[in-house]
Amino acid sequence: MNKTNLIIAILIIYSLFSCNEKVSTEDLKRFVPTENYPADVFLDTVSNKRAVIIVAHDDDDCAMSGTIAKLKVNGWKIKQLSLQSHIIEKTGKNPADIICEGNERLLKNGLYRIGLDTIKNPYLPIPYRDISAQFLTKKVATAIINKVNEFKPSVIFTLDNVKGGYGHPDHIFISQLVKDLFENGALEIKKIYQSVYTDQMEREIIDNWLGAKMKKWGYPSPSDIANKMYGIDGMPEPTVQINIAEVAGMKMDYLRAYDEDVRKNLRKFIPYYEIFDAKTYFEIFDKEFFRVLEKSNH
Repeated sequence: MNKTNLIIAILIIYSLFSCNEKVSTEDLKRFVPTENYPADVFLDTVSNKRAVIIVAHDDDDCAMSGTIAKLKVNGWKIKQLSLQSHIIEKTGKNPADIICEGNERLLKNGLYRIGLDTIKNPYLPIPYRDISAQFLTKKVATAIINKVNEFKPSVIFTLDNVKGGYGHPDHIFISQLVKDLFENGALEIKKIYQSVYTDQMEREIIDNWLGAKMKKWGYPSPSDIANKMYGIDGMPEPTVQINIAEVAGMKMDYLRAYDEDVRKNLRKFIPYYEIFDAKTYFEIFDKEFFRVLEKSNH
């Protein structure tokens, strides 16, 4: 066996053992949020049942995908806009078709960040002041304004603009841009729902569990870097929670629809989701959390 084949064999064996890791429902309890927030009522009462998801990468909506699926079941029309998207090799479709009207790239040529192909670790945080200069801000802003106002949604779903989940500049850029456009009146919507983790979830999943894995793999932790660079202690605190147990199957179908190159990333933020059936897993993780932004009256 030559060296290349040996390496491939080792990787396959490692993958098999990783997928068959012995994990019980008790093991999942360390990741379960201990906090409680008010149940969201706005989405149940709004008359204009239209929403847009705006994210940097199509799988960035993984922690809000249960809410999106729930809205779809309740008659909402929802579309996903992203800077990067993935097509399932087997079906030729984007997984977003499962939970909404599907995915649409914001920019047809896919070019949104200057020098992206030369950046060694594009996921590592950079100072806030440097973010806008690295991105084609005006071009992306124009696309967002045109596509959102043409669709006429009542709400937009994004990640948070403070940490972008774990410090990825793409996440912070797109979420901050949406927030800015909303606040200056360029977007005709009522509210922004920013998907966030509770303190308990962030501490146990991102800081402790994933942080240990990153250290073991020899990679820096973007979450730690972001906290220090931005002078924060994590994502913004949620303001509402939404129970998604009734759409457990749809959410799991969505998460598992991606090809392996995406699923390996989802595993970092949704611990062991592939090991359990949908009902079991989402009876434990039955809520999604959001920071809701409204326009100031001033």
